[in-house]
Amino acid sequence: MIYDILPVNNYIGNGSSTEFEFDFLIEKPSQLAVYLFDENENKHKLIQDVDYVVSGVNSENGGYITFPIFSSNFDVLQQNQKISLELDIPATQETDYNNSSLLNLSAVDALLIST
Repeated sequence: MIYDILPVNNYIGNGSSTEFEFDFLIEKPSQLAVYLFDENENKHKLIQDVDYVVSGVNSENGGYITFPIFSSNFDVLQQNQKISLELDIPATQETDYNNSSLLNLSAVDALLIST
């Protein structure tokens, strides 16, 4: 699937907000990566159901996360911190391709290796 919107939402903390929206489709919570950037710009990958919970799975309009939750070691997002919600779907090749008169796979492999 190719998105017509950037599948990333970033927020700066305000010391009170605990819900952060994403505006893209995810089919399961594991397709959402959530990162916290602390006051020193250190990047922390947050853990689903430990640091945050996801709402809005399978919604074409997106959904939101609630952060932090009770089990998290992090506090409410402060003004000098950021949170990033990113679509995280690994690229896969779902169709097998073979050599043909129009496609030489070894030439494609050589091109990809040289770049």
